[in-house]
Amino acid sequence: MIADSDNETDFKGAGQFASVDTGQMAGPLQGLLEGTDSGLALFDADLKLIYANARYNELFGYSASEAKVGVTLQTLARISLRATNTDPLAIDATIQRGIDRLRIAGGFSFRFTAPSGDALYVHRRVLGNGQLVETARQVMCSKEDAEDLQMAMMANAARSRLAHALESMADGFALFDADDRIVAYNQQYVDLNPLIADVIAPGRRYEDMLRLNIERSSPNSNGMSDDDFIAWRLEQHRNPGEPHEIQMDDGRWIKVHERRTPDGGTVGIRTDITELKERERQVLEFTDELRRKNIHFEAALDNMVQGLCMFAPDQTLIVCNKRYLEMYGFSPDVVKPGIKLHEIMEYSVSIGNYTREDADRAKAERPDHARQREQATLKQRLSDGRVIAVLHQPMADGTSIATYQDITDLERSQQRLAQYTRQLEVSNRELQDFAYVASHDLQEPLRKIETFGDRLLSKYSDDLPEAGQKYVERMQNATSRMRLLINDLLSYSRVTTNAKPFNPIDLNACLDGVVGDLQIRIEESDAQVLYEGLPTVSADGTQMRQLLQNLVGNALKFQRPGVKPVVKVTARILAGDLLDEMPSMCELRISDNGIGFDNKYKAQIFTIFQRLHGRNEYEGTGIGLATVRKIVERHNGMIDADGVEGEGATFIVTLPLKQKNEETAD
Repeated sequence: MIADSDNETDFKGAGQFASVDTGQMAGPLQGLLEGTDSGLALFDADLKLIYANARYNELFGYSASEAKVGVTLQTLARISLRATNTDPLAIDATIQRGIDRLRIAGGFSFRFTAPSGDALYVHRRVLGNGQLVETARQVMCSKEDAEDLQMAMMANAARSRLAHALESMADGFALFDADDRIVAYNQQYVDLNPLIADVIAPGRRYEDMLRLNIERSSPNSNGMSDDDFIAWRLEQHRNPGEPHEIQMDDGRWIKVHERRTPDGGTVGIRTDITELKERERQVLEFTDELRRKNIHFEAALDNMVQGLCMFAPDQTLIVCNKRYLEMYGFSPDVVKPGIKLHEIMEYSVSIGNYTREDADRAKAERPDHARQREQATLKQRLSDGRVIAVLHQPMADGTSIATYQDITDLERSQQRLAQYTRQLEVSNRELQDFAYVASHDLQEPLRKIETFGDRLLSKYSDDLPEAGQKYVERMQNATSRMRLLINDLLSYSRVTTNAKPFNPIDLNACLDGVVGDLQIRIEESDAQVLYEGLPTVSADGTQMRQLLQNLVGNALKFQRPGVKPVVKVTARILAGDLLDEMPSMCELRISDNGIGFDNKYKAQIFTIFQRLHGRNEYEGTGIGLATVRKIVERHNGMIDADGVEGEGATFIVTLPLKQKNEETAD
């Protein structure tokens, strides 16, 4: 019954069979069906046999037990194919192809050779209620009739293929005749007209379907009245031009493309472009966002303090900011995207920014850095005296970014700094020369003054009047003060000129030596110097001993009358941070119970030659604390003081436990 051959079905909607009620099979209808020369069978929606006439069983060779009510079409087809010696392995596939064709096309025709050897013409059609009608008749005709029949079957097959093609289209398709009545359409066309899907059928006029669609839809979005909209669409339908777009009530967008046929009909294609519209909307949003970002980007570029350019791998300008143009006095009509770097240089020479030699050198340097793909900083010296620093930064994609900064003021500052440095070096050498003179040339005259003064007193004291002796004594005292002052100045100058490397210094041992040096003064004043548990720090041992000797010596010197001096030296460790950006520190406190001072003079006491008391009250040159401060600064530390008049003073020295350059110094 089901042959693996070309099949044919009419266009969907071109006509439908009336459904059959099995209750009417009795009486005249049954007689009519039994009396026909064609075989006829009716199957339900599940392809189970409802009725078959005797001629149907005769043509296919079915027995009464085989073609009984309830048997499936597949079972009957399997009986027929086996009886005709069909390859058993191909039977199920052949049957399935026939079932698939019914579902797709709704009906088809084919030729079949019955077990009796008779040629049969078989036609199947699915009814509107899902039932299946199958008819079969014996082919008994002349050769010409057989050829006509063959041609008809081929034409049916061609129409069937066309129907299959239309149903496989993603677009909706409809064909209208010259009277504007629908002739053929596919399921997609129905799906794209959901409001009138129930009335789309062969013979319907386009205008009637259009009006019904308007009645069932919400007001159209074009702002036209219903009559105006209908007139507009009819004009487009009857005189089609360019495709147009319509938005449906459910939000979908449909593109309508219509063309006239040679016989006066109309072919309409409807395409769902909802996704395309959504992508267009997203592109527009992205474009707007990109435009806004570009505006922000351009504003940021033009507000940069530096000039900026981006060049393509072939040194073609891609973009530049306003500051770059202003910096070189370029016209934006000349220096714009697309211009080459060497053209910019030529233009710059023409407006007087460079000499020809400078331009040639710059043109030679810049491409070389670009080829090497390395960051480089170049200095351009313009004819007006300005200096521009150009930072060339290569990018991974071959492009490069150049930033331009006017460093004229920085260059001048560096030149002044270099000049000041040279002057400072000269001053340092002069200071070293002074230290040498102070330690040698000045010392010799002092020794002679002291020697001759001593001889005057020892040999001629009896011959000198009392006033003369006092003059000699005062001269000797002034000489001693002068020697002390020279020695203190020499110590002050040598803090930096004769500095030694930093090494670990045990402050306990260092202070032991200081106390030993001051032992006579300690015993004379019945003083106490208390200390213990001091840490080891990285320092210049000689200068650290000098620092402690000055501070402890001051504490012993500035004592209150009738009060035994007590000097306490304590220490604590101040922890640094985890990143070692701030090292651990040692805080030394040297406290005494002496005369103290007013804190408003705190800054003054560390200034060279500054004294809070007269020389007749307390001896000294006013250089000791200045030397202490210089030593502390050389050790990257800090010094502070806290005094209370009549109660005492405390000097706080904060030093790094470990100097950063200790390894180098060692």
